[in-house]
Amino acid sequence: MQKNQNNQMLIPKILDKIRFSKNKIINTEFLNEYQINIIDKELQKNKEKNYFFEGGYSDAESKILIAYPEGEEEGFIKQSIYSIIKAIKVELPNEVHGKFEHRDYLGTLMSFGLSRDRIGDIIVYKECAYIIVLEENAEYIKNSLSFEKRFKKANISIIDIDEIKPKEKEFENIKVSVNSTRLDSIISEILNTSRRLAQELIDLEKVSINYSVETKYTKLIKEKDILIIRGSGKYIIEEFIGKNKRDKEIIKIKKYK
Repeated sequence: MQKNQNNQMLIPKILDKIRFSKNKIINTEFLNEYQINIIDKELQKNKEKNYFFEGGYSDAESKILIAYPEGEEEGFIKQSIYSIIKAIKVELPNEVHGKFEHRDYLGTLMSFGLSRDRIGDIIVYKECAYIIVLEENAEYIKNSLSFEKRFKKANISIIDIDEIKPKEKEFENIKVSVNSTRLDSIISEILNTSRRLAQELIDLEKVSINYSVETKYTKLIKEKDILIIRGSGKYIIEEFIGKNKRDKEIIKIKKYK
């Protein structure tokens, strides 16, 4: 419940920032996909036009909101992103290639006393990582990483966002068979747990459909819906294949790795 309340409090703050954008360019911290969704809907409802979201590369999940004065060209404003968002590139020595995962980088960054919204996506490769950050925090993060024992031999630099090497999304393909396409039924099968425990996750507002928190057990899931179960993962309902011999619906699902 607290998380949902915090997100609702975010909207008035964003609207205040938009008011300031009547005279100058403003930006927020990094927003997650759910926050982006609710803010975008609210701004459209208020007929705001002079804004966009940017995360440093085309498939970014975490993005900042940029709002700008009326009369300014969006193409020109987008060039300002280079002075707002930077990336930290961490090039690892050969002996530690493949040893660090997303959680290792994020855990290290959180130990620096930064809040999560100061950091965007973290793109991890075997030999390096790109950490997208607000420009104002870039130097501090670079220097802090340099003092970390695990990164002592790494080459750490601040780069422009057009130097980021994007990574294609990776998925695990799974199939489930359900008696019903109700939300609680599908969660139960995905997590291999009871319907009651699936309902508890929904009650705790840990489940989102298309980046909006869903609290109805009976919500019917459709093809191409994006299902997020906090603490368990993100899933795309790829296809309803058909019924099996037991008259259960077979569903093909892609789980983000």
